[in-house]
Amino acid sequence: MFKCCLLTVVTSVWTGALWADTTDESSVSATIDVEAAEAIFRKSCRACHGNKAQGASSYPALADLEPAYIATQLERYRAGEKIGPNSILMISHAKRLSDEDIANISVYVATAFD
Repeated sequence: MFKCCLLTVVTSVWTGALWADTTDESSVSATIDVEAAEAIFRKSCRACHGNKAQGASSYPALADLEPAYIATQLERYRAGEKIGPNSILMISHAKRLSDEDIANISVYVATAFD
């Protein structure tokens, strides 16, 4: 459904290369590359977090989280921070993600499975 288009989503602002610096908690509109995000999800996320990011066994559901939270967690994993029992796996996947990838996948996972 989302494959061949760009999705414009209003999301919370977080620190990152794609977002303008701001000191308030205002929202910003970002153009997301849905095709790229879906490819990342299928390759790196789906096996553990489920086909619709619903979670499975020891892997949490992602579909009900805010994009800013997902992005922050991915940035922490990319930096090598151990957050929970699956940190080693998440760190290895997140290290390959660019700022743009993180922005794309964060919004995609939080909105594609409503």
